[in-house]
Amino acid sequence: MYPGVGGGFKVAMNILNNGRFGMVAALAGTIRYSIHKAVDHAAQRLQFGKKIHEFGAMQEKIAQMAIRHYVTESMAYMISGNMDAGFKDFQIEAAIGKIYASESAWFCADEAVQIMGGMGYMRASGIERVVRDLRIFRIFEGTNDILRLFIAMTGMQYASGDLKEIQKALKNPVGNLGTVMGMGTKMMKRRMGLSTGVSLQSVVHPDLSTAGNQTAQAIEKFGATVEQLLMKYKKSIIDEQMVLNRVADAAIDIYGMVSVLSRASRSLKNNSPSAQTESHMCQVFCEEASLRVDNNLAISTSGAAHKRFEKMTAISNHVVQAGGIVQEHPLGF
Repeated sequence: MYPGVGGGFKVAMNILNNGRFGMVAALAGTIRYSIHKAVDHAAQRLQFGKKIHEFGAMQEKIAQMAIRHYVTESMAYMISGNMDAGFKDFQIEAAIGKIYASESAWFCADEAVQIMGGMGYMRASGIERVVRDLRIFRIFEGTNDILRLFIAMTGMQYASGDLKEIQKALKNPVGNLGTVMGMGTKMMKRRMGLSTGVSLQSVVHPDLSTAGNQTAQAIEKFGATVEQLLMKYKKSIIDEQMVLNRVADAAIDIYGMVSVLSRASRSLKNNSPSAQTESHMCQVFCEEASLRVDNNLAISTSGAAHKRFEKMTAISNHVVQAGGIVQEHPLGF
């Protein structure tokens, strides 16, 4: 029997991982198509005596679409590198890529329609079919909602293992002095807001040093927050899905930051013709992603946010019990 009794689940997971990776690569092409359609229209459409791509509002849309494509494609390269190296344990990376790619493809197609205006609705434009076809990608190969919980919980399992190791070592501190001192010092530094030694400066291009620092700080904060959440909730963390969603979003952004840093550094080192633009995309993404990471991690440990989550639970329960909208019409209808 292949692959042996009890091995079927691993086979199923590997099939899903390959499917999710394939989706990332395919959707990178879809995003490229959406950008091409949007740019082609923006470069020709005249308004107020200017091509619309000359206006700041359009420039921001086009830039964000290009950045989303760059991150998606960089994630695909990163995951394929793991696969080519023979790694079997890349389910978190595949899940992250699937979520980011499917949501970015939807974002870019939607923005392409917005840039094209009414023309975007026309079948002849080619973009309206993309919008119709894209919606399913956030559902199959694992819904993005479930994958977010998978990312957060799988990552926390590793962190939980580290905490169990130090708890076990504390039962015999003399015999496990190295473990106690090493992990204890690391945890204390995090509590005090000090660095535990994470640095990317030796592997990123000097032009991207700020982005490298932002990524290293995000990794530090992520580790500290996960430890804090595990110590607070313990096994009941599995029931805190609103918290887990924020943790997953932070993990997705951090993986994106690492992916673009690696690719942009290589382009700068090799003097690629697109190196400067890649550097700009990397810097913008890392700056914005670091802000999102800070916000999501702060929310996940905030007492005020927890109370807000409780209110949202109550609202949902009331709406379900009522079978729809709860509030009365202000005019009494």
